[in-house]
Amino acid sequence: MSHPIRRSILRLGAVVGAVALVLAACSSEVDPDVSAGATSTTTTTAPPVLWPLTGLPAPDQAAVEQSALVAKIDNNADAWPHGGINEADIVYEILVEGITRFGAVFHSDVPDRVGPVRSARSTDVDLVSNLGSPLLLWSGGNANVVGEVNAAAANGLLVNAGFDVIPADYYRVAERFAPHNLFANPVAIRATLGGAGFPGPLYGYLPTGAEATGEPAPGLSVTFAPGSTVTWVWDAAAGCALRFQAGVAFVDEAGVPVCATNVVVQFTEYGPSTADARSPQAYTIGSGGGLVYTGGKVSLVNWNRAAAPDGFALTDAVGAPALLTPGTTWTALVPNGEPAGPITADEAALLLGLGG
Repeated sequence: MSHPIRRSILRLGAVVGAVALVLAACSSEVDPDVSAGATSTTTTTAPPVLWPLTGLPAPDQAAVEQSALVAKIDNNADAWPHGGINEADIVYEILVEGITRFGAVFHSDVPDRVGPVRSARSTDVDLVSNLGSPLLLWSGGNANVVGEVNAAAANGLLVNAGFDVIPADYYRVAERFAPHNLFANPVAIRATLGGAGFPGPLYGYLPTGAEATGEPAPGLSVTFAPGSTVTWVWDAAAGCALRFQAGVAFVDEAGVPVCATNVVVQFTEYGPSTADARSPQAYTIGSGGGLVYTGGKVSLVNWNRAAAPDGFALTDAVGAPALLTPGTTWTALVPNGEPAGPITADEAALLLGLGG
């Protein structure tokens, strides 16, 4: 089911007010109940430290000020199930050649096994350059892509943590077939390479206890290309959306279903890759329409990203910030013109095995 998205100019505004308190004394008499040396004190509470990529509480500021890692993960059916996918704060789903590939961002929870890891693409440089110079885990690419990643690393946009740089922290598993069998250890990679910075928020989040806005929907269908459709079904008990692909539940290596607190659809312009004209490239700096699916509700949004260091500003139909529920987010970079929208209760029940 396709829904047209009205593009609009990002309108973010804030109203700032000022309050003044004036004290005046018009008598020369001294109140004996008031000491000349008395002072007033106020107690302030420091705001809680939050993980920037989930909006959830963090243990302390030192934990937050660590580098993020982005792993390029295969989404060919031969690569299923994935290692570490459920530990990602944000997962970008990006069209490649007829199928999708993931950019899994780890910050609040860094696993020691992620994969299968695949090659980088031209899309990745702009996509990850708002994460405070993250470590990019990847397994190679054509010469032009390699050059783009190395140039980005030289400019401080990312840290090259690819297989060719740190092969000791990558390994192939015997129970899978190449090229869908390369895994990495993000814990070891971050310990070895450290990091040059740390991320700030990419999206805005609802205050604790606030309810999401939008129209109730049992699920959301997202199509990247003919034959490449993903469906999300809301699990009210878990408070997240279960992912289905090719008619089956999407689970990790431990058999745990992928269940995202938020699903963000960003309709995105694609064009031929600057590194290889046969490969599509997503342009993630700019603006477009989209959808937010959170709290079992779907709403129309617009997104805007003015420059590479910026997060994705989401706004509703009147230009107010569109906020996510604190938790994990899957962001689908859907090509302009491809359908995305709510599914019916019957379709959701069929996927859940409750009907049909």
